[in-house]
Amino acid sequence: MIQMRELPGHDVRMQPEEDDPALLVGAHVVEAGRRQAWPFLNLYNPDTEREVRLYIDTTFSVHPGWSALQQDDDPVLNALDSLNGLMVTAVERTDHALRLVLGNEYLQIDGDDNRLTTHSPWWIGVP
Repeated sequence: MIQMRELPGHDVRMQPEEDDPALLVGAHVVEAGRRQAWPFLNLYNPDTEREVRLYIDTTFSVHPGWSALQQDDDPVLNALDSLNGLMVTAVERTDHALRLVLGNEYLQIDGDDNRLTTHSPWWIGVP
């Protein structure tokens, strides 16, 4: 069942992966980019044939190598692009924070807002 997420001025359907991020296990990073102010990763799961977009709207890190990046930092796209082609092998969700484990690397999204946050620290949409 797809739920509605409240965003001022928007009618946005919540994707199942947002409610249960463990559904992202098995998905591959197929694109990194920026939509308006938000960095994102597109994730495609060949088992379910679903592609979703993980939007980031707070401080995040890509390990190893990229720590404490904010949405408008210059290296954001390089950091996210370093995950291209990797498969999500585990997901950890703590409060509002999210960690995607991709083999020996991981994406850590903070659960707290930063000075640039306009929505949730992260959310899932469709590309």
